[in-house]
Amino acid sequence: MKLNTFAQGFVSSAYMRILFEYLKNQGIDASKLLNEPTPDEVDRVLIRYPLQRWVSHLQCAAARLGDPLLGLHLGKTVTPAHFGVIGYIFASCPTLGASLLRLQAYQRLIQEVEQGALEAPIIDGSDLVLKWPAGSSGEHGRLHLEFSMATLLQFSKCISSKDVEWKQVSFINPGPSSPNGYRDFFKCEVLFNQAVTSIRVPLHSLTVPLKNPEPILVALLERQANEFLNQLPTENEFVMSVRRCITSQIHEGEPELDSVASKFNITPRTLRRRLDQCDTSFRVLLEKIRQQLAKQYLLDPTLQLSDVAQLLGYSEQSTFQRAFLRWTGLTPNAYKRSV
Repeated sequence: MKLNTFAQGFVSSAYMRILFEYLKNQGIDASKLLNEPTPDEVDRVLIRYPLQRWVSHLQCAAARLGDPLLGLHLGKTVTPAHFGVIGYIFASCPTLGASLLRLQAYQRLIQEVEQGALEAPIIDGSDLVLKWPAGSSGEHGRLHLEFSMATLLQFSKCISSKDVEWKQVSFINPGPSSPNGYRDFFKCEVLFNQAVTSIRVPLHSLTVPLKNPEPILVALLERQANEFLNQLPTENEFVMSVRRCITSQIHEGEPELDSVASKFNITPRTLRRRLDQCDTSFRVLLEKIRQQLAKQYLLDPTLQLSDVAQLLGYSEQSTFQRAFLRWTGLTPNAYKRSV
């Protein structure tokens, strides 16, 4: 069994709640359609879903609904309440500009996409430009990108005291045969096949006051959000690259130090030394990746334990079960019952 290997990453549990709500309103049992347990109604900031799973669910829902513009239609239903603490931070700022500038600071609590993080906002003439590089490009990422941009637009509408003007929306993906649906939705110029996904907002729009500015509340909520950020894993670029390499090889069997080192054109000894300088090791990274993936795969009701063991590069199911018990103190089946 082999999984698709597009951009790695995670999205907030809020995304899944939004999709479930939308499908329910369309008269569809989302849990049955997606083979996914219904997410908690209460916001769980640190509960995240693998990007690959989220994109797969979007594609499944779009096919069931016969709606190629599902990303836009889904984004139109978003409210600050869906995102809990983060949503209320954005909604309680004094102006739209203050809210948008916080987007980069807290984006990891919303979505974390490999090579797709929001870059620092830049001023270009009379516009503010927000750019997302190619982390979720390609057809597999189209619905996700469109949902993300639609969510940002809808969020701005919800929290602003008057209509906000957007100047341009650009997508890295190829455009449809008829882009009218996009132009009607965003009410501005929409470009496709661009180098990056981006939005342009006139600088004067940044001064639009929000409906409910609460500076004291923002300060309190930001302390809480920063605590959440501190609980997310952080690694330097080299370690992240090694993690990606291990992850890409793990479905084919147990990754070897030599094969990973060859991908970086360095010797195994050099790889071992550089990881040691980062206060980690190849074995530690492999164990962490397996543990993280195991917890994700065990939530998939379509996978048997033998499938999970194979996806993690174990030749025997019993070896995986012993490793999982060592990591968590629970057997895989006990873990599945506990979540």
